[in-house]
Amino acid sequence: MKYLGIDLGSKTLGLATGTGIIASPWKTLRFKEHDFDLALDMLLMAIGDYQPNELIIGYPLNMDGSVGESAQVVLEFKKLLENKVSKDLTVVLFDERRTTFSANQALIQGNVKRAKRKELKDQLAATIILQTYFDKLKFEFQGR
Repeated sequence: MKYLGIDLGSKTLGLATGTGIIASPWKTLRFKEHDFDLALDMLLMAIGDYQPNELIIGYPLNMDGSVGESAQVVLEFKKLLENKVSKDLTVVLFDERRTTFSANQALIQGNVKRAKRKELKDQLAATIILQTYFDKLKFEFQGR
């Protein structure tokens, strides 16, 4: 099983890959701010290249669990994506509160220079989303 983790930002898509155990950063796709049509086209090309079985999209809920503006954008993007991909491709929303912050903090602690952090933080955030998803699946499987 192949998974693609996705962190949708206003100008970037961070992508991570994995097979269910370990998530790995893959790439960052850049587009004009709020040009989600272009973001969708770029993501469809990446999906074609990687051929995942499941897409895990970060769902940025507010800290109180409510759906804010960013989460609403992700919901709309998910609907557009589902209309463009095969019905066999599962698209999952996964709570991503604080992943971009965590990714940035990890890069700072790793002494990564600011310019390089900007380049890497989105794919690292996607990696954290995907790895957390894998960990949740493992926990649920062991709990059965």
